[in-house]
Amino acid sequence: MKVRNILIGAVVATVLGAGTASAAGLNWDQGQGLSPGGTLVFDGTRVTGTNIGFDLMNATGTSADGVYHCSGADGSVPSPVGGSRCLLSFTTGALQQTVNGTFIFGPGGTVTMTGFLSTAAPGATGDLIGGSPLVIEGSFRSYTVTLAGNSGVAAGLGIDIKDEALIEWFGLGPNFQFTMSQLAINGCGAPAARANDANGFTCNVNNADFQNNSVPEPGTLALLGLGLLGVGAARRRKA
Repeated sequence: MKVRNILIGAVVATVLGAGTASAAGLNWDQGQGLSPGGTLVFDGTRVTGTNIGFDLMNATGTSADGVYHCSGADGSVPSPVGGSRCLLSFTTGALQQTVNGTFIFGPGGTVTMTGFLSTAAPGATGDLIGGSPLVIEGSFRSYTVTLAGNSGVAAGLGIDIKDEALIEWFGLGPNFQFTMSQLAINGCGAPAARANDANGFTCNVNNADFQNNSVPEPGTLALLGLGLLGVGAARRRKA
């Protein structure tokens, strides 16, 4: 089975299994070109991500859209951005197979994010809209790591439960549970050292996005499925 088909199947299965709700997004990112820091470690069985940092969060499609900053427990945001961070850590499910440099992991694992979010701009203090942990618990439905040389990308789909105050602030309700996490990684070591999957590897995280999207409406689900099938067909014709 080709990697493309596996990934498309994972996306479709995850979205279709999640239910229905209005589209909304809470997307964490770094500010001012800062590095997220943190590491991604494969121990031969599963992947562990540790202390991957974010500085701001962009809310769209909610009742309180805008850019919010990771802050201290008192709602203060340092200037320049980067002094207070929201930290993502996770473990994946177990390795299922490796195909052409892509490590494919099954469901399971854990997801958490610690830190605080504030209404304040950098250099000011504002209201807290969510407290540590921001993500109370979560798990992956699928996860992949693709390496080329000593760098690559990692991405996962899953569900999580967020801080109650955070959900209330944005008026999102209990159906806001669809999660996607994307990382760019480097410094993973020479490919020869990874000839045996059981050896594992450690990578640095040099870019990160933690995208939390509510479940699409049924019409959007159909369009997404058709779009994915179209991409697959186009690639087959091109090949």
